Amino acid sequence: MTQIKLSDYVFDKISEYGIDFVPIYPSGNALHLIDSAGTNKKIKEFVNYHEQASGIAAEAYGRFKPFGVCLAGAGPAATNLSTPILSSYNDSIPCLFITGQVGMFHNKKNKNVRQRGFQEVDVVAHMKPITKYSKLVENADDIRYEIEKAIYIATSGRPGPVVLDIPFNVQIAKIDPDKLKSFKIEKKETKIEDDEIYFQFIFDSLKSSKRPVILLGGGVRIYKDTNITLKLLEKLNLPVVTTWGAADILRHSDNLNLGNIGRGGNKSAIYAVQESDLLLSLGCRFTPKEIINEKEFAKNSKIIAIDIDQGELDDALVSIDKKINRDLIEFIPRFNDFLNKKSSKKIFLNNDWDNKIKKLKKDYYIIDETMKVTGSQYVSPYLMMNKLFETANENAIFISDAGMNMNWTYQANRLKGDQRMFAGLGSSPMGYALPASIGAYYATKCDQIIVIAGDGGFQMNIQELQALSYHKLPIKIFIFNNESLGNTRFPSYQMFDGRTTGNENKSGYGYPSFKDVAQAYKIKAQVFNSNTNIDNELKKILNTNEPFLVDVKIDPNQFMAETNLPIE
Repeated sequence: MTQIKLSDYVFDKISEYGIDFVPIYPSGNALHLIDSAGTNKKIKEFVNYHEQASGIAAEAYGRFKPFGVCLAGAGPAATNLSTPILSSYNDSIPCLFITGQVGMFHNKKNKNVRQRGFQEVDVVAHMKPITKYSKLVENADDIRYEIEKAIYIATSGRPGPVVLDIPFNVQIAKIDPDKLKSFKIEKKETKIEDDEIYFQFIFDSLKSSKRPVILLGGGVRIYKDTNITLKLLEKLNLPVVTTWGAADILRHSDNLNLGNIGRGGNKSAIYAVQESDLLLSLGCRFTPKEIINEKEFAKNSKIIAIDIDQGELDDALVSIDKKINRDLIEFIPRFNDFLNKKSSKKIFLNNDWDNKIKKLKKDYYIIDETMKVTGSQYVSPYLMMNKLFETANENAIFISDAGMNMNWTYQANRLKGDQRMFAGLGSSPMGYALPASIGAYYATKCDQIIVIAGDGGFQMNIQELQALSYHKLPIKIFIFNNESLGNTRFPSYQMFDGRTTGNENKSGYGYPSFKDVAQAYKIKAQVFNSNTNIDNELKKILNTNEPFLVDVKIDPNQFMAETNLPIE
């Protein structure tokens, strides 16, 4: 085969995996890689306006596609990827981050100097703690091996980010693709007989339980097709609670869906866990926000936990009675088959527990704050959230940012049909939602992608309005504007005798007219400052085929409805 430039080969190779979107920001040390991505006919090279935004867009794309890909330059361009890499690491999202590095002839290697090449930084060392694999590609003949290895590592086991740092001289090297060595995958097969033992144990435990509950964690989202999980839940016919990472697996109208556990959850879910005698956990990490109190969480319940990460099982904050280290992608279909052999009908029915669950759903699923109406110049965030989900199409995708807007989203959503809802949960980076909406759009081409942000977080990546305007992306933005950094302002009041610093206008924090900012980017905008006529306005806005921003005025004193463990 004719020799080709290595940078061209990189994107030819990536396109073989079905990847058709690569967000970038131009940088000198990555120019050949950027040119190759831009001239590849199978890939949409997308220019963001900050490398962090490019990385977040790639991370969101990786939630829907086999994996996300992002391209950035050296030095500060590479370090700007730290936040999205951390986000994909904590949320287990498969991503390949490619950085352009100074040529090896300018690399400081082991010399006792801080820097040799312009914008040089040791990307591998910098990213190692927050990646599954980080590698400097020094030899051009290793490129196929390293790409295949990196992608395999990113997408296998517990998914996550990988980094390939490619020096300038390697980018321009000529290679013969036919002579490149490949990465050989060693397949590890799970012994089916071992799983059969686990299946029988779970089955017997559920049969003998009087008050069983299923807990779905973010690990079930590794399985991008949720139909297999839904079939299992239908077969088991048991009450289900979720963490935020799995909150959009079920619809709010599903009878056995009790909602989210944790401080920002539903009382129905929290009470059910506390009253259960068996908790079957699928892909849950038992984080402090989820369990609230490690000594009191599910204290009367036997916990069976299935997770792909042995470390999460061994070092969990709660006491796990039975630890099963398995990949849910393999485990759930096999468990379905096991149950089908047992019975063709729904298996677990317990009238007393069933009646109790119905009462919890009826009395405690809806957050009390939902119907509260604030002053005439403000909008209730709970009512607004209800209306958004109800008015949006059944395939709409909701992306929340960090802060109180995220709490309101996960507390007051009314998921229906095939609607999706996600956020950068583990790291919760401010400024996440807007660039994530771009990645979600190019992964799905969904005609209703809805950004939910706060006035603080939105300013972190506000420059991405230019990307929406330039490409005329039909993304709708709702800024829940409480004129403050509410998620830190209220705790400050409690900790520091009623004072706060840097969280509101009188203590150093400010915000612009978001309507004026949007219009400066040639994006239509509107202000909501009343609960009246929301339905009609939402219908008009959501049905437009262009970007649109709404500044939703929220009472600065409106807090979230915090939930806690019941006191006996």
